[in-house]
Amino acid sequence: MIKLYDIDHVSLGVEDLDAAAHSWQVEFGLLERERENGRAYLACNYEPYSLVLEKTNTPGIQYAAYNLHPGFSLADAEKHLREHHVDYVRTDDAVAFTDPEGNGVRLVPYRRRAGQDVLPVASRQTSEIRPGGPRRLGHVNYLVADVDAMVDFYTTVVGQQLTDRLGSDAGAFLRVGADHHVNAFVNTGTPHFHHVAFDLVDFGQIRQSFDHLAQHGRWFPWGPVRHGIGGNLAGYVRLPEAECFVELYCDMEQIDDQHEPREFPDDRKSSNVWGMLPPRSYFRFDKETVEAERESLRAIWD
Repeated sequence: MIKLYDIDHVSLGVEDLDAAAHSWQVEFGLLERERENGRAYLACNYEPYSLVLEKTNTPGIQYAAYNLHPGFSLADAEKHLREHHVDYVRTDDAVAFTDPEGNGVRLVPYRRRAGQDVLPVASRQTSEIRPGGPRRLGHVNYLVADVDAMVDFYTTVVGQQLTDRLGSDAGAFLRVGADHHVNAFVNTGTPHFHHVAFDLVDFGQIRQSFDHLAQHGRWFPWGPVRHGIGGNLAGYVRLPEAECFVELYCDMEQIDDQHEPREFPDDRKSSNVWGMLPPRSYFRFDKETVEAERESLRAIWD
C-alpha cells in the first residue's frame, strides 16, 4: 500500500493571474517565489511553494498534491495505481490522476530537508518572509455526492487514513499524519471543491487576519467557530474568483497511532460547539447566492 507524508500543494485555476497573485500576497500574506508558463508559485513560509495559481478559463480547483513518504518513489506510486486499475499520467515530478468525482490528485516526491530547512522556523534567517502570513497549508475539503466511494478511494488508492465520520454518511475526515485531517468530504449530493485551509499560530492571528481581509473587501459567511470534529478554531472567507472558500484555522486536534475512527452525530455541536450551523450559502457557489451573501440580502428579507 502506498504511504504519504503530508499535503504538498494545491493548484487553483484563475482567470486573472496577476490579480490573483497580488491578492494572495497582499490579503493572505503568501510570498510569490516564481512565475512561469502561466503559473504563479506561492509559499506560506520557507517551503518552495504551497499554492499554484494557473491562468485558465475555468476557475476553481485543479488538483491537490500530496508528498509521498520518503520510502516511496514515483515508480512505486505508478505500480500501486496500476494494481488498482487507476488511469494516470506520469511527468518528471508527479503522478497525476482523478478521484471518483473528477477532482485532480497528484502524488509528488518527498521534499528532503537540507541546510537551514532542518532548523525550527524561529532559528532561520530570511530577507523575504513577511509577518502575518499563515504557517503552512493544512488541508482541503470537498462537497461530494458519495462519501463512501470517496473514503474508499482515498484510503485504498491515495493512501490516507480515516480519522472520523460525521453521522453514517454525512461526512468523513481523513489524515496522513498527526493532524486530525488533511482531507474532508461533506455529503451535499453535488460535487464541488469547497475550501483550502491554512494553519495560523493562534486565535490572535486569526483575529488580525480577519480584520485585514475585511479591510480588503472580503467577507466571512461562517465564523469564528470551534469545530466539534477536529477541535479547531476557524473562519471561512469566500473567494468568488476561485469558486471556493479559504479556511484560516488553529488548534487542530492531534491524532496518535492508536486512534480508532469515531462517528460524531450529525448535529450542530459536531460542526460548531459555540453555536450556529453555517448558512445555506456556505454550500453554494452560484452567482445569485454569492451576491445575496455579499450584500446580506437574506438578513434583509427575513
